[in-house]
Amino acid sequence: MKADTERLLEVLQNIIENAIKYGSGKKIGISISKEEDCVLITVENTGEVLPAEELPHLFDSFYRGSNAGSQEGSGLGLYICRKLMHKMNGDVFLKQEENLFSVTVVVGMAN
Repeated sequence: MKADTERLLEVLQNIIENAIKYGSGKKIGISISKEEDCVLITVENTGEVLPAEELPHLFDSFYRGSNAGSQEGSGLGLYICRKLMHKMNGDVFLKQEENLFSVTVVVGMAN
């Protein structure tokens, strides 16, 4: 993979911590796959369904989803993750299907 190992670990740690903090505790899964010229690392968790209109804002700085409740946090985690991945020519995106929430990190392959 073509990435700053320390920063990639920071991104993955944040995403896994979010899965633990905001998930239901019933399921957390991590998968790795290769697609064309990149590696996809996906973290899935079950939990409260967020309104669709909130999803595009989860990468905004200081934005916290309605599922944050009394959990501590600043709303910067996913924002920082995306910024770090963009600096490494990668990306991070999320999707929600029913009660399954997934965050995928896209990491470029080394030449």
